[in-house]
Amino acid sequence: MMQRISQLQLGLLIIMFHFSTATGFLMALIFSKAEYDGWLVILFSAAGGLLITYVSVALGRQRENEFIVHYGKELLGRWLHIVMMVGTSFFFIHLASIVLRQLTDFLVQIYLPTTPSWMIATLMGFSAAIAVRSGLETIFRCASGFFFIVFGVIAIAPMLVGNELNGDRAAALWTHLYDWKFLASSYTFIPWFGEMFLVLFIFPNIANSQKTYRSILWSTLFTVVFIEMVFVLCLLLFGAHLSAQMSYPILEVVRFIRIGDFLENLDPFLVAVWTASILVKISILLYISILIPIQLLGLKDTRPFTFTFGAIMIGLSMHMVGNMIELGKFVIKSWPNFAMLVECLPVIYWIIALIKKRRSNA
Repeated sequence: MMQRISQLQLGLLIIMFHFSTATGFLMALIFSKAEYDGWLVILFSAAGGLLITYVSVALGRQRENEFIVHYGKELLGRWLHIVMMVGTSFFFIHLASIVLRQLTDFLVQIYLPTTPSWMIATLMGFSAAIAVRSGLETIFRCASGFFFIVFGVIAIAPMLVGNELNGDRAAALWTHLYDWKFLASSYTFIPWFGEMFLVLFIFPNIANSQKTYRSILWSTLFTVVFIEMVFVLCLLLFGAHLSAQMSYPILEVVRFIRIGDFLENLDPFLVAVWTASILVKISILLYISILIPIQLLGLKDTRPFTFTFGAIMIGLSMHMVGNMIELGKFVIKSWPNFAMLVECLPVIYWIIALIKKRRSNA
């Protein structure tokens, strides 16, 4: 029986999907690339991601009850389709390994400096594999549950650090627009919002699929508001230059939050909840990386391959780069090109599908 994902569950997962990595791992990179114009980079990146996703949703709606992996060969031909799907599967497992490596480096650097990286990566990767083995619907339900906890805390953060904010820095948000550098910087971060094209591969699992793009649109707008809020908090607390030098600016914002003498610091609790949201993202990426080759092989159950692909993901995360600095350079300089190429592949299918449809109607 095919699992059905509601539009609300889809929207909540996308919010968690973007917010978890954008605030935790990309905020310092945004400051380093765009400084005070980072808020515009976030807006333009989200717009670019929505444009990429629109094509994928439009393609999926043409054959709502079929998977692209099954009918794509009718559009491109068998062998070209297989090559493109294998490349897409690698993209998802590679992206999952990047996020896993970012999470591992974060935990080692901040909380577990004496723990071997491979041990943390293995534990986190195994947890994600267990979630994938439980099924797609379980992943979406976990995202819905964690959403209210994470965003309930984030929503009150400005009030808890209000006395520490430097309001004079707010003027910089609109006084650094003359050079238009944010347009070039936006290209680097568009693929992170373009990851929403993954809905194409689970389109038949989505209930009321005609409303899919509307759900993606409102959830993206909601996410952008919260990411912008985190950006402004970092800017008003530390300034653009200091935020760019920090590995995790949002963590330093959290450490400004103190509730009475009985609880000096909230960051261990918040990081625990945020880590769970990261695992949700890793899980959905790993699930799709398994789903594609399973469907190419004509199989129906992803569970027998879960731990195999999970081990591949862990191995990639440990050996793709040597350290955090190399990972940051890779994410900024190399990853966007590869990601944009893969995320735009549905455009080819969509154009050919439109051409064939017009010829059949002629």
